[in-house]
Amino acid sequence: GKNIKNGEKLSVTIKEMDKNVFRNFKAEAIRHGIKMGEATTEAFRLWTLFKKHGRVRDRARALRAAKDMDRLRGKSERGWSGTQEVRKWRELRK
Repeated sequence: GKNIKNGEKLSVTIKEMDKNVFRNFKAEAIRHGIKMGEATTEAFRLWTLFKKHGRVRDRARALRAAKDMDRLRGKSERGWSGTQEVRKWRELRK
């Protein structure tokens, strides 16, 4: 048979998967009323999109950046707006 996206269906075996991850995944699929094949297809599709487009965030790096921004904000002049500064430089590039 064919799935919703007209892709060919395939049977697969996944080895050495974390048992708790699998159990939680299966429980969520059941909770949402979808078959494991559908849930797995969606998970694979989303994982691929995130990897292709770099949307997976490095939390530790983001926290370091936030701390740096807070530190630098404390050094800036009173009344100075970072947003206005960015807009000014964008206009100059046009």
